Amino acid sequence: MQSSSTIFAIATPPGRSALAVIRISGPQAHTAPSLFSVKMAGDRRACRASLKASDGSVLDDVIIISFSAPASATGEDIIEIHCHGSQAVISEILDILSATPGFCVAVAGEFTRRGLENGKMDITQAEGLADLIDAETSLQRRQAAAQMQGTLSKPVLAWRQDIIELSALLEALIDFADEELPPETVAHITSKRQLLLDNLRDVLDHGRRGEIIRNGLTAALVGPVNAGKSTALNLLTGRSVAIVSHHAGTTRDVLETKIDISGIPLTLLDTAGVRETRDEIEGEGIRRAEERARDADILMIIVDGSRAGWSQTVSELVQWAAGDCLIIVNKADMGLIPENILEKLPEKLSGKHLDPHIIYISLQEQDAGAKIEAQLSEMVPSLNLDGSSALITRARHRAAFTAAFGHLSDSVPLNMETESELVAEEFRAAAVALGRITGHVDVEDVLDHVFSRFCIGK
Repeated sequence: MQSSSTIFAIATPPGRSALAVIRISGPQAHTAPSLFSVKMAGDRRACRASLKASDGSVLDDVIIISFSAPASATGEDIIEIHCHGSQAVISEILDILSATPGFCVAVAGEFTRRGLENGKMDITQAEGLADLIDAETSLQRRQAAAQMQGTLSKPVLAWRQDIIELSALLEALIDFADEELPPETVAHITSKRQLLLDNLRDVLDHGRRGEIIRNGLTAALVGPVNAGKSTALNLLTGRSVAIVSHHAGTTRDVLETKIDISGIPLTLLDTAGVRETRDEIEGEGIRRAEERARDADILMIIVDGSRAGWSQTVSELVQWAAGDCLIIVNKADMGLIPENILEKLPEKLSGKHLDPHIIYISLQEQDAGAKIEAQLSEMVPSLNLDGSSALITRARHRAAFTAAFGHLSDSVPLNMETESELVAEEFRAAAVALGRITGHVDVEDVLDHVFSRFCIGK
């Protein structure tokens, strides 16, 4: 689908830089160099040229690359101008393009959206591209690159095609009910359906690993005042993120920072020290601490092991845990007061067995940060990404897989011969659900959401 307008945008980050790239795509893209008194030498070639400004003066010495449709990222004619990253140069080029009839500034994600509309990729591959741009860890990069290569879309398309073929066989049963069909037809449909159910169940049972890789995890540091929460945060990040002071209550609000734990982005939340207080602001900080702690994937409880009653404090704070729990007993070098912590912990928490990890440590040790990081690495899910598995990375993927699995499951109790119309309807609904993942059906409602998160020049 060719668009009538020619779009342009800077594809590199704003600000002072050595180089910048301006992308132009659309039916008039190949005329863009002539606006700067440049004649291109041919398609898919890099041409060094001097751009001329509106007054005829030299604007910049650039490299221009030309791509012709359909062999381009958007499926349209594309021109890329590689210029110096001066704001004056960029502004002049963009102003000349803006003043040209038929040219308009691209909106966020418009280049990629045109590529999708012209069959250069499907929605899951476009989402993979967006994730690659946002990737902060090597594991995120690998997953995004795999999704761009069709790790998710290829099996989804194959399973959808299998369902369509089964639907065709069912239609034969319906349309030619009076005719004698091969006896193995029903058996074939039944066995193929079971295989599809097994495949979809495997994807849904991956423990949200794709979503965890993409979105990361959160770990809330909680504990009494002056227990060492801010110190632990600074050790894990390798920089002074939080103020460390002997004065109680220096942390009033929730501080957030990210670290990389085994390829998983882990957002650390440093919270206000828990204690009885009449200070309104400090009290609000403690309320926020509890709120964020209850939503965190990992609860990191830090207590002063040289103070009596530390195990009771742990037993109270552990009630906030919604997932895993790491107990860090600090100041073990100052004479640890022995207390049987395991006896004071509740056996069950939120309906599941509580199995906390416990570290006895001094945060003043040189390798204290490394010890905590090693423990966190053991606690994050084992996410071995080999690029061969179909991974769910978004809530919409999970919803579609769940719907497809549900429709196929609902067809199992139905009689294939006497209720073939109902079975066929469940198959049709399952195929539609899988089609929504790659964008083969009913996709307009998700396109705007997908591409709104792209940068302007992509």
